[in-house]
Amino acid sequence: MAQPDLSQSPHIPTVSWDTDQREDGSPGRVLRLEVVTDGHRIVGVTQRPVVARLLDLLSWTDEPALALTDVEVAPLEAQEEASHRWPQAYIYKQAIAFVIPHEEERDAAAVPKRSLEYVEKRPWPVSALLPRFMVTGYLHLPTAADPANPSLFWKAGFVAMTNAKAVFLPDPTTIWEAPILIVNTARAEAYCPTPALADEQPTPIADAAE
Repeated sequence: MAQPDLSQSPHIPTVSWDTDQREDGSPGRVLRLEVVTDGHRIVGVTQRPVVARLLDLLSWTDEPALALTDVEVAPLEAQEEASHRWPQAYIYKQAIAFVIPHEEERDAAAVPKRSLEYVEKRPWPVSALLPRFMVTGYLHLPTAADPANPSLFWKAGFVAMTNAKAVFLPDPTTIWEAPILIVNTARAEAYCPTPALADEQPTPIADAAE
Protein backbone atom coordinates (compact mmCIF):
# COMPACT_ATOMS: atom_id res chain seq x y z
CA MET A 1 0.00 0.00 0.00
CA ALA A 2 1.52 3.27 -1.06
CA GLN A 3 2.17 6.04 1.41
CA PRO A 4 -0.24 8.99 1.23
CA ASP A 5 1.04 11.81 -0.92
CA LEU A 6 1.22 14.87 1.32
CA SER A 7 2.45 17.14 -1.43
CA GLN A 8 0.31 19.69 -3.23
CA SER A 9 -1.98 17.91 -5.68
CA PRO A 10 -2.75 19.57 -9.03
CA HIS A 11 -6.50 19.66 -8.40
CA ILE A 12 -6.22 21.19 -4.93
CA PRO A 13 -6.29 25.00 -5.04
CA THR A 14 -3.38 26.97 -3.68
CA VAL A 15 -4.46 28.50 -0.40
CA SER A 16 -3.66 32.14 0.11
CA TRP A 17 -2.94 33.61 3.50
CA ASP A 18 -4.75 36.78 2.42
CA THR A 19 -7.70 37.72 4.55
CA ASP A 20 -11.06 36.86 3.03
CA GLN A 21 -14.62 37.64 4.01
CA ARG A 22 -16.83 35.03 5.67
CA GLU A 23 -20.53 34.75 4.99
CA ASP A 24 -21.33 36.77 8.11
CA GLY A 25 -19.13 39.62 6.86
CA SER A 26 -16.30 39.07 9.35
CA PRO A 27 -12.74 38.49 8.10
CA GLY A 28 -11.59 34.90 7.71
CA ARG A 29 -8.60 32.85 6.63
CA VAL A 30 -8.68 29.77 4.40
CA LEU A 31 -6.67 26.65 5.17
CA ARG A 32 -6.13 23.45 3.22
CA LEU A 33 -6.55 20.47 5.54
CA GLU A 34 -5.99 16.74 5.37
CA VAL A 35 -8.49 15.04 7.67
CA VAL A 36 -7.99 11.36 8.49
CA THR A 37 -10.67 9.10 9.94
CA ASP A 38 -10.46 5.39 10.69
CA GLY A 39 -11.35 4.59 7.10
CA HIS A 40 -10.75 7.61 4.89
CA ARG A 41 -8.40 10.41 3.94
CA ILE A 42 -10.33 13.62 3.29
CA VAL A 43 -8.66 16.68 1.78
CA GLY A 44 -10.41 20.02 1.51
CA VAL A 45 -10.42 23.70 2.32
CA THR A 46 -11.88 25.31 5.42
CA GLN A 47 -12.26 28.90 6.54
CA ARG A 48 -11.73 30.18 10.06
CA PRO A 49 -11.85 33.60 11.70
CA VAL A 50 -8.52 35.40 11.66
CA VAL A 51 -8.63 35.72 15.45
CA ALA A 52 -9.19 31.98 16.02
CA ARG A 53 -6.70 29.14 15.86
CA LEU A 54 -7.45 25.88 14.08
CA LEU A 55 -7.37 24.14 17.49
CA ASP A 56 -10.11 26.48 18.72
CA LEU A 57 -12.17 25.68 15.65
CA LEU A 58 -11.87 21.96 16.39
CA SER A 59 -12.10 21.92 20.19
CA TRP A 60 -13.96 24.95 21.49
CA THR A 61 -16.86 25.58 19.16
CA ASP A 62 -20.33 24.05 19.50
CA GLU A 63 -20.36 22.92 15.88
CA PRO A 64 -20.38 19.09 15.72
CA ALA A 65 -18.81 19.03 12.26
CA LEU A 66 -15.92 20.58 10.37
CA ALA A 67 -17.01 22.23 7.12
CA LEU A 68 -14.81 21.71 4.05
CA THR A 69 -15.09 22.77 0.42
CA ASP A 70 -13.42 21.39 -2.74
CA VAL A 71 -13.30 17.98 -1.08
CA GLU A 72 -11.63 14.75 -2.15
CA VAL A 73 -12.38 11.54 -0.23
CA ALA A 74 -10.23 8.43 -0.63
CA PRO A 75 -10.26 5.13 1.31
CA LEU A 76 -7.24 4.21 3.40
CA GLU A 77 -7.66 0.62 2.29
CA ALA A 78 -8.71 -0.70 -1.12
CA GLN A 79 -7.00 2.26 -2.76
CA GLU A 80 -7.81 0.87 -6.17
CA GLU A 81 -11.29 2.25 -5.60
CA ALA A 82 -11.90 5.64 -7.16
CA SER A 83 -11.86 8.65 -4.89
CA HIS A 84 -14.91 10.89 -4.58
CA ARG A 85 -14.99 14.61 -5.34
CA TRP A 86 -17.52 16.81 -3.57
CA PRO A 87 -17.99 20.59 -3.74
CA GLN A 88 -18.48 20.61 0.02
CA ALA A 89 -18.76 18.23 2.96
CA TYR A 90 -19.20 18.21 6.72
CA ILE A 91 -16.84 15.97 8.70
CA TYR A 92 -18.16 14.76 12.07
CA LYS A 93 -15.53 15.85 14.58
CA GLN A 94 -15.90 12.75 16.74
CA ALA A 95 -14.99 10.63 13.71
CA ILE A 96 -11.71 12.48 13.13
CA ALA A 97 -8.51 10.69 14.17
CA PHE A 98 -6.14 13.50 13.23
CA VAL A 99 -5.81 16.57 11.04
CA ILE A 100 -2.79 17.83 9.10
CA PRO A 101 -2.89 21.51 8.08
CA HIS A 102 -1.19 22.11 4.74
CA GLU A 103 -0.49 25.80 5.07
CA GLU A 104 1.36 28.01 2.63
CA GLU A 105 4.59 29.58 3.82
CA ARG A 106 4.02 33.02 5.29
CA ASP A 107 6.31 35.98 4.85
CA ALA A 108 8.19 36.85 8.01
CA ALA A 109 6.39 40.18 8.08
CA ALA A 110 3.05 38.38 8.10
CA VAL A 111 3.81 36.38 11.25
CA PRO A 112 1.81 37.99 14.07
CA LYS A 113 3.57 39.37 17.10
CA ARG A 114 3.22 37.57 20.41
CA SER A 115 0.00 38.46 22.14
CA LEU A 116 -0.42 39.26 25.82
CA GLU A 117 -1.68 35.68 26.22
CA TYR A 118 1.61 34.22 24.99
CA VAL A 119 2.78 31.37 27.20
CA GLU A 120 6.24 29.90 26.84
CA LYS A 121 6.01 26.18 26.23
CA ARG A 122 8.40 23.26 26.19
CA PRO A 123 8.20 20.34 23.74
CA TRP A 124 7.83 16.86 25.22
CA PRO A 125 8.05 13.67 23.13
CA VAL A 126 4.85 11.67 23.42
CA SER A 127 2.98 8.83 21.74
CA ALA A 128 -0.75 8.35 21.38
CA LEU A 129 -2.42 5.06 20.47
CA LEU A 130 -5.66 5.39 18.51
CA PRO A 131 -7.79 2.43 17.35
CA ARG A 132 -6.07 2.30 13.95
CA PHE A 133 -3.10 4.65 14.31
CA MET A 134 0.03 5.19 16.35
CA VAL A 135 0.95 8.86 16.52
CA THR A 136 4.26 10.17 17.85
CA GLY A 137 5.57 13.71 18.09
CA TYR A 138 6.25 16.61 20.42
CA LEU A 139 3.46 17.94 22.62
CA HIS A 140 4.02 21.56 23.69
CA LEU A 141 3.14 22.27 27.33
CA PRO A 142 3.78 25.21 29.65
CA THR A 143 7.24 24.86 31.17
CA ALA A 144 5.82 24.17 34.64
CA ALA A 145 3.40 21.48 33.41
CA ASP A 146 3.97 17.80 34.05
CA PRO A 147 3.56 15.76 30.84
CA ALA A 148 2.89 12.69 33.00
CA ASN A 149 -0.45 14.24 34.00
CA PRO A 150 -2.86 12.53 31.59
CA SER A 151 -5.52 15.18 32.18
CA LEU A 152 -3.44 17.67 30.21
CA PHE A 153 -3.79 15.36 27.21
CA TRP A 154 -7.33 14.01 27.42
CA LYS A 155 -9.06 17.20 28.57
CA ALA A 156 -7.60 19.20 25.72
CA GLY A 157 -9.91 17.82 23.02
CA PHE A 158 -7.69 18.21 19.98
CA VAL A 159 -3.94 18.73 20.59
CA ALA A 160 -1.15 19.73 18.22
CA MET A 161 2.03 17.69 17.92
CA THR A 162 5.10 18.95 16.08
CA ASN A 163 7.60 16.86 14.10
CA ALA A 164 4.86 14.25 14.09
CA LYS A 165 4.47 10.82 12.55
CA ALA A 166 1.32 8.72 12.25
CA VAL A 167 1.37 5.04 11.29
CA PHE A 168 -1.70 3.22 9.96
CA LEU A 169 -1.61 0.07 12.08
CA PRO A 170 -3.45 -2.25 9.64
CA ASP A 171 -0.77 -1.41 7.06
CA PRO A 172 2.38 0.08 8.67
CA THR A 173 3.73 1.06 5.25
CA THR A 174 1.14 3.85 5.23
CA ILE A 175 2.77 6.71 7.10
CA TRP A 176 2.09 10.41 7.51
CA GLU A 177 4.87 12.78 8.56
CA ALA A 178 4.16 16.46 9.14
CA PRO A 179 5.57 19.52 10.92
CA ILE A 180 2.22 19.85 12.72
CA LEU A 181 -0.36 17.12 13.25
CA ILE A 182 -3.49 17.67 15.33
CA VAL A 183 -4.76 14.63 17.23
CA ASN A 184 -8.27 14.03 18.51
CA THR A 185 -7.53 12.93 22.08
CA ALA A 186 -11.09 11.63 22.47
CA ARG A 187 -10.14 8.85 20.07
CA ALA A 188 -6.95 7.93 21.94
CA GLU A 189 -6.85 4.63 23.81
CA ALA A 190 -3.46 5.24 25.43
CA TYR A 191 -1.06 8.14 25.98
CA CYS A 192 2.66 7.73 26.64
CA PRO A 193 4.85 10.70 27.63
CA THR A 194 8.61 10.33 27.48
CA PRO A 195 9.95 13.18 29.64
CA ALA A 196 13.51 11.89 29.71
CA LEU A 197 13.91 12.67 26.01
CA ALA A 198 12.62 16.23 26.21
CA ASP A 199 16.11 17.63 26.64
CA GLU A 200 16.70 16.82 22.98
CA GLN A 201 14.59 19.90 22.23
CA PRO A 202 16.27 22.61 24.33
CA THR A 203 14.51 25.70 23.01
CA PRO A 204 11.00 26.38 24.34
CA ILE A 205 8.69 27.81 21.69
CA ALA A 206 5.29 29.42 21.39
CA ASP A 207 2.04 27.57 20.91
CA ALA A 208 2.46 25.38 17.82
CA ALA A 209 -1.16 25.88 16.79
CA GLU A 210 -0.83 29.67 16.35
